Amino acid sequence: MAKQSDHIVSLFSGAGGFSYGFTSVGLKPLFGAELNKHACHTYEDNIGSPCHNVDLSSVSPGYFKKLLGGAQPFAIIGGPPCQGFSTAGPRNADDPRNRLIFNYLRIVDEVRPRWFIFENVEGLLTSGRGKDVSALIQMFLEIGYSVRLEKVNLAGYGVPQTRKRVLIIGNRLNADFSFPEEKFSYDSGKAKKLSGKPFAPTLMDAIAGLGGAVKKRAEIATYSTSVPLNPYDAAMRDGNLTLEVTEHTDTTFAQDAHRYRFLKPGQSMKDLPEELWHDSFKRRAFRRVMDGTPTEKRGGAPSGIKRLHGNLQSLTITSAASREFIHPLADRPLTRRECARLQSFPDWYRFHGAAANVAQQIGNAVPPLAAAEFARHLRNLDGVFGSDLKSPSFHASPRLLGYVLTDATGMSDALKVTESLLHDLMQSELLFA
Repeated sequence: MAKQSDHIVSLFSGAGGFSYGFTSVGLKPLFGAELNKHACHTYEDNIGSPCHNVDLSSVSPGYFKKLLGGAQPFAIIGGPPCQGFSTAGPRNADDPRNRLIFNYLRIVDEVRPRWFIFENVEGLLTSGRGKDVSALIQMFLEIGYSVRLEKVNLAGYGVPQTRKRVLIIGNRLNADFSFPEEKFSYDSGKAKKLSGKPFAPTLMDAIAGLGGAVKKRAEIATYSTSVPLNPYDAAMRDGNLTLEVTEHTDTTFAQDAHRYRFLKPGQSMKDLPEELWHDSFKRRAFRRVMDGTPTEKRGGAPSGIKRLHGNLQSLTITSAASREFIHPLADRPLTRRECARLQSFPDWYRFHGAAANVAQQIGNAVPPLAAAEFARHLRNLDGVFGSDLKSPSFHASPRLLGYVLTDATGMSDALKVTESLLHDLMQSELLFA
């Protein structure tokens, strides 16, 4: 019988947001695994454990079993690259990166953790007309894991941005469980949930105290005040012994600053006079017209740039945020450090690689603040670490414990197809349990 361990294994580790969240509550991963060499460097520098620079689409699952010495870890965490599913860019059901979700499953099957957390974008739910996610759930059941799937907004866990993500949590103990309870209301102007709970920090709360941005990346910025301006500012400064602020750079051209000056909070490129539009935006705005697409089917053009509301939570931070999201007050985009704060990375966190690569690392990360909430919850659910939670109930066999696809009152036609597939899967598991 394989020996059990309390190790955490991080897959598709990126810059280490997921891993740092776990580390912050005493569950430091034994190692990470990531294809991007710069992200691997970032991971090792900040997490302090090895990051294996490997291609997870081709590496043998036995590779990780060997690293663990055959021990079965407490948990595997990770979010396979999601560009093929993302609603932020072109969606392609045949994107080979989509297959990485099944590579994740193969590694879980080989390594046999007690728990796993799988993170991805909401586009996963309708990829392949719902067949991708339902197939993934079916396979997790077949390899012996009881699972729960939910679309969550990480602002509900205190992250200062509305960030919708799909999480699948599973265990091979056949323990029933729920997701951790949300603690915050939120409103980004686009997504909101007024639950009667206190609001997550606003955008301006999150970036308070950073001071003026510098002009060159090699320069180091300093805080605007010697003491934190609010609790979130204090949390981000904590541990930054040098008091230096990296990646807080503004390289805005004068003509762009002039363009931004006309934007009010919530407005985007389309709200500007046409003479101020970027050439690329003009091409995108009129592309469907030139293609002959009927007016009623054109939809809107991509926003290009948007000035954010300082008194609300931010929109979702992506790799393009430091180019396209305009500061609520200053006539410039958010800096990479401001994006990192909105992702809840502390100020001492150092990112490696070229500026564009760093922006990608930040935008793709799981916010450490939310990761820490799920780490605590998993630790309590497992019971081995001690818990004040009510002991979970157990089932005789693996099953789909439940799913939440939306918290909206309505559901798109595409999502209805997914809901039907998951409902049928859940009923069949109950029938044969």
